[in-house]
Amino acid sequence: MNTVQNINAPIRILLLGCHSEVGSSLLELSKDKKEFEWLCPEESMLLGADAETQLAEMQFDVIVDVLSLRYALQSDHDVFQSSLRYLSERSDAPLIMISSSKVFSGETDSPYTEEETPDGTSSYARALIEAENIVLANPENIVLRTGWLFSGQGDDFVCRTLGLIKDGVNLAYKDNLIGSPTPVSDLVRVIFSMISQGHYGSKNTGIYHYCCAEEIGWVGLVEAIVTTSGQFDPKAQVEVETIDSSFSDEKETIMYRQSLSCRRIFNHFGVKQRPWRSKLRSLVKELYSVNS
Repeated sequence: MNTVQNINAPIRILLLGCHSEVGSSLLELSKDKKEFEWLCPEESMLLGADAETQLAEMQFDVIVDVLSLRYALQSDHDVFQSSLRYLSERSDAPLIMISSSKVFSGETDSPYTEEETPDGTSSYARALIEAENIVLANPENIVLRTGWLFSGQGDDFVCRTLGLIKDGVNLAYKDNLIGSPTPVSDLVRVIFSMISQGHYGSKNTGIYHYCCAEEIGWVGLVEAIVTTSGQFDPKAQVEVETIDSSFSDEKETIMYRQSLSCRRIFNHFGVKQRPWRSKLRSLVKELYSVNS
């Protein structure tokens, strides 16, 4: 990243997607970090006809794209990709794009490594793969893929599951996925580390994977949410029994793996995987406390 003229000056970060789940967490969790200064263009500006002109007038040290993760299925995604391509080609400010394990088909027996070619065929996967290729065309950039994100904000999976429990709706999920749930706050920790290390001399670029340590099936994740909820809502215990019985007689299902190998990010950045269960338990407790 840029040569630092003043070691006390904050790192100026252009954040694409400041109102997204990950973007808002980056801003919230860095309030006390004086080493970061954020520039937050609105999505409307990034989609405007004069986006490149306005971006050219901004001064920043690094770009973080968390918008592609959410914007991949928008009808005007190609317009945003035009701005992404312009920023990716800049030689003075490397770009870190947050992507997803969903770029892979899941037809594997082990966690995906960075060397494997994305082969997802869904519209979401294809859009993310295209964005990754734009970013990786510049060898100074980074693509960071992650797992099943949860934060307890907005309409994420944890919130939806708790809402269904409270409404007395039976939970019906197909248990055909294996992945690694990852709190957004943990992903933010990793992004902060990559920004800082890159700004102060790290030469690591290319593709990296980060997700939490424990793999689990999709229904196993639902059970973990429901079991914790049982401490606060009697309806949740009924749901645990329903989930157990609804899948006990099912024939063997083909499982698709959406988990990632994270050795490379540990070897290059010293980033260690953390467990997700304790964060999930504290999040569920917090959500019930806020809504009680």
